[in-house]
Amino acid sequence: MEAIAKERFEPIPKNIQAGQIIGRKPLSYWQDAWRRLRMNRVAMASMWVLLFIFLVAIIGPVLFPQYRENHLNETLMAPNAKYWFGTDDLGRDNFARVLRGSRISLFIGLTVAFISLIIGVLYGGISGYIGGWLDSLMMRIIDILITIPDMIILILLLVVLKPGVGTLILALSLTSWTSMARLVRGQVLQLKEQEFILAARVLGAGTWRIILRHLIPNALSVIIVRFTMSIPGIIFSEAFLSYIGLGIRIPEASWGNLASQGAQQFPSNLWLFFIPAAFICVTMLAFNLFGDGLRDALDPKMRK
Repeated sequence: MEAIAKERFEPIPKNIQAGQIIGRKPLSYWQDAWRRLRMNRVAMASMWVLLFIFLVAIIGPVLFPQYRENHLNETLMAPNAKYWFGTDDLGRDNFARVLRGSRISLFIGLTVAFISLIIGVLYGGISGYIGGWLDSLMMRIIDILITIPDMIILILLLVVLKPGVGTLILALSLTSWTSMARLVRGQVLQLKEQEFILAARVLGAGTWRIILRHLIPNALSVIIVRFTMSIPGIIFSEAFLSYIGLGIRIPEASWGNLASQGAQQFPSNLWLFFIPAAFICVTMLAFNLFGDGLRDALDPKMRK
């Protein structure tokens, strides 16, 4: 076999600095999640729709405050240049009422979701970390609450208490935190056996410090997704209760009681029913699609 001459080889010069250059800029967990979320066009479109709805809910009632004004000579008018969404049976501007209803419905949905988040995270975190008989007792309480249909509890509370926004928030908050608590408990049961929790115990960290500074932050991605996905269900519950007359009462406006009023005029005045129903559907769909995209973006298994 013929030997290969050394002259046929060209040595590559050593460049230590070139070997130390990082080809890709390092990203934190949240920066990478935002990058992947931006790649999801459906989720980003849903996010912009939600931002627009929030902007309308904040600014709309300020620009159009006449949602309670009656114009008895302009009742049940179809959408036109003066009344973009028409008028109801008392001549009230349906456009102004829909804008006011968006503020009420979104305020109730976000407030109830936030209260459920706090209760569920603390309850599930304590139950999962301490364990033992306390965990069993706390989970049995949740099991009992889950076996009772939510609507029965809501209807009983709304019948006994004075109707209003505060009563509706209280009633919905009492029934919507259990799923968050079970989710957080499952995450804490997985995390509390990790090495960093053992290190925190060895260094003398107390129970509350471990739960609030170590366990909950590491389960934050799952909590955020659950928080986002719970809002459309709460908005629908508020709309349903207002639709059957147990939620927001007239003359105050919400999407639910606006749809209820429109149903009374069905099918002669279709816009009174379909306009608030469309706002409910679009908002729920946007929250669900954004929640799906957020779940994919925060899932480490889908990281590329």
